[in-house]
Amino acid sequence: MVLVRWFGHSAFMIEGSQGKILIDPFLNENPASTTKAKDIRDVDLILVTHAHNDHLGDTIEIAQNTGAKTVAIYELAVYLSKFGIDTIGMNYGGTIDIGGIKISMVPAVHTSTYIDDRGELVALGNPAGFVVEIDDRKIYHSGDTMLFKDMELIGKLFGPIDLALIPIGGRFIMDVEQALISLDYLKPKYAIPMHYNTWSLIRADPYYFKDEAGKKGVKVFVIQPGESIEV
Repeated sequence: MVLVRWFGHSAFMIEGSQGKILIDPFLNENPASTTKAKDIRDVDLILVTHAHNDHLGDTIEIAQNTGAKTVAIYELAVYLSKFGIDTIGMNYGGTIDIGGIKISMVPAVHTSTYIDDRGELVALGNPAGFVVEIDDRKIYHSGDTMLFKDMELIGKLFGPIDLALIPIGGRFIMDVEQALISLDYLKPKYAIPMHYNTWSLIRADPYYFKDEAGKKGVKVFVIQPGESIEV
């Protein structure tokens, strides 16, 4: 059994017998999250899909406080290592095994920039998604992305996928209709919608997504920030 907790937006904690994995820990400035960075005291791995602030979020603070290893695409990992945290750089197609937990990096179609202390926009590698294999469960976190045909390949390479964490908010990422097509490609057993209703620019109806996904045989969990499901 694996416990998956949503903090709102794209931030999740995955907890199994092999360890705890935090993904895209945007907490302190996340209006949906009641959990803040100081509340995260026990985590083994932090996965960062890309450098945008609403995903990189509080990675540095949490990694410094907990000693967690931070996994990101190579360029972003190099940047984060300057803050004295333990980083593991990866790239598309790579898989690492950390204490029996397998982390695979897959593509996403988006951008990955960070605003530095001078207000300058800095490119920090490509955006990514992750497939996490823990306690015989496979969980796909797409990161920020549009729909793309190679999602079908992700489903074939890593399937059967137990749980897909999929953005539905539109404008910057997939909308609901694209997200529904992604389920055809990925063929997950379960899905949780993410990256929606954090702000007015990414409004979406998760219950419409749930109903339409159900017609495809995919069970969707619409949960509130702070809630968890077992997979």
